[in-house]
Amino acid sequence: MDLLLSEYNKNKRNDQRIIGKDCIIRKRGELLHVCFNSPGCRFRSAGSCTMCDYGQGKVITEQNVKSVLPEIQNAAIGIKSILIGTLGSVLDTTEISKECLKLICEFVNDMVVETVIFETHYSLIDDDICQWLRQHLPTKDIVVEVGIESADQFVQDKCLNKRIDMEVLKSKIQLLHHYGMSITANIFLGAPFLSVAEQVDDAEKTVNWAINNEIDSVVIFPANIRKNTLLYELYKNGKYMPIQHWAIFELLCRIPVFYLNKIYLAWYGDWIDVDDTGEAFNLPPCACKICEPQWFKFYHAFLAEPESLKRKQMLHIYRNEMAFDCNCYNRFENSMKLSLTGSREYRVEKERQWIVERLTLDNTQRRQK
Repeated sequence: MDLLLSEYNKNKRNDQRIIGKDCIIRKRGELLHVCFNSPGCRFRSAGSCTMCDYGQGKVITEQNVKSVLPEIQNAAIGIKSILIGTLGSVLDTTEISKECLKLICEFVNDMVVETVIFETHYSLIDDDICQWLRQHLPTKDIVVEVGIESADQFVQDKCLNKRIDMEVLKSKIQLLHHYGMSITANIFLGAPFLSVAEQVDDAEKTVNWAINNEIDSVVIFPANIRKNTLLYELYKNGKYMPIQHWAIFELLCRIPVFYLNKIYLAWYGDWIDVDDTGEAFNLPPCACKICEPQWFKFYHAFLAEPESLKRKQMLHIYRNEMAFDCNCYNRFENSMKLSLTGSREYRVEKERQWIVERLTLDNTQRRQK
């Protein structure tokens, strides 16, 4: 990881977001997302990920798990898939014990759900965990969800500060397939220090990498500007613009038709994290008041449609319907044509000087307190 970005991330997070609830449950259509409390992502504590902060909490006990199972059961009515995660990696035993995970798996195994998804870091996938999951969920369709974010090493290192060894990842893909499991990849749209066109291009290239390397499905994560992150500091200082819904739409239009039914979307504005006072932790993609309701209508329809060709037809229909309702499409078109000064390497180096200055100022203010 990049030492400067890591230091800045650790400095900004600084135990700012503490999660108290044993479990957070979200529902979207036929998917139930269950996020258990944990001490947080080990990579977060090391300063990784300029765009990410899901907070930190506590190690939950078996009794904690048992106490929330009825709530999960009630929320699971009509559900076909359940996504199980923590504040980092659900397969990381420093976040959640094997005993707790066993309880969860036994409970899920008795549920009338077809697919069980585990969200984790790719490095935690090995023979032992594959055998363990298959043993405890013998009849379920098991999916492991990992964060690729970008297949471009420069974007990984200098924009997102999240290094993925793509060769190792390839071996993990094959391992999961060997055990009859699927893998889904999270892909980030909106990397800092890139132009709008570069952001879309980067996400498109990463989707193509996923296709070419037998990733079973992809979840597009449009940038949510989260507090306590470098992304948020860049935004506050006018150095980062929220991505537009049209950027997500443009990316979807570029994905090969045969793979469109393998595409999912996350955090496009339907889920907002709030603190105890009701203040939002994340700023989702932006649109004007005129077209925003249409975007939510589109996302709902797109995700509900299982066929690739019909999804492609939907993209044509919505482009014609939405492009003339307001000025958002023209604004997006203009932003796609906007070229930033110098190469991306030049731009990153310039912003690094600003980060050094901010870090020095923050450290000085902290010492004065």
